[in-house]
Amino acid sequence: MEIITSKYKKVADFCYELFGEAGLMLHKSKFSNKLFTQYQHLFMLVYKQFRKFTYKELLEDLSDNITLRAYLGLNKLPEYTTLIKFAKRVPSIIFEKMMVAFSKYIEQPEKVAIDGTGISLDNASPHYCKRIGKKYHKRPFLKLSVIIEIKHYLILQFKVRKKARHDLVDAYPMVKKLAKQYKPEAFYGDRGYDSEKLFKLVFEELGAYPFILQKRLDVPKHRRKGQYRKQTVDVFDYGEYLQRNKVETAFSILKRKFGFSIKSHDVKNQKVEAMCRIVAYNIDRLLEAGKQVILIFIRITRVSY
Repeated sequence: MEIITSKYKKVADFCYELFGEAGLMLHKSKFSNKLFTQYQHLFMLVYKQFRKFTYKELLEDLSDNITLRAYLGLNKLPEYTTLIKFAKRVPSIIFEKMMVAFSKYIEQPEKVAIDGTGISLDNASPHYCKRIGKKYHKRPFLKLSVIIEIKHYLILQFKVRKKARHDLVDAYPMVKKLAKQYKPEAFYGDRGYDSEKLFKLVFEELGAYPFILQKRLDVPKHRRKGQYRKQTVDVFDYGEYLQRNKVETAFSILKRKFGFSIKSHDVKNQKVEAMCRIVAYNIDRLLEAGKQVILIFIRITRVSY
């Protein structure tokens, strides 16, 4: 068997295995022209995040990388507009299936944390705008909410939205989805997630203990609302709660490795780019963790050849 040493061949192997585990079809329709598979298009979108390329830069890189093209079974390359159109029509449920498929490669987490961050949609530097006398407005951004396991900083669930919303709006469905795949022992969150409904979901559906910092700690227990909030306020371990800060480390890794901003202009493409970035991030973390299930030493025989 051939030993694979190239990082991006390993990424390709993992991607194709992940797509198969997620139950994705090679072609979206039987009427497709069959020039390219969904697997090839999706891999190129994930590979684009690894290299921080634009669509044109991505295709220029692949045109020069004959070895990787042959490994992917790409006899010819698509136009960059083909990839843009594919990203615009790819349904979000595909990425949800991928996150479920990741559970095959991720061991059951003991501790998970939830938080949100913004990904900039503007590359303009505030300092440069000031230097040239250009009026600087508040940067537009995508809001990314995630639940991570804090041992290997892997993303277990996510939600991407364009408009600003309260953290709890995305937290409820994320916790419900998480409970179907994982059973952690502890759940960490900051004051933004202080809600009796969320405490109840964490206790009853997730089966975890909520280390969620409550608002107004000066208010006595008898004046607080909610059965579960009262139950945890007296025995709250603030030192253990500080484990929540590890979610900030995950955001730092994500942005340093894959960029602080999104390059697409269309709203749907911006969300797809963010979701591909999360897939790339998880693959990168698993490769660094040295998981043998990623098939580092075995070349997968793929039907796209």
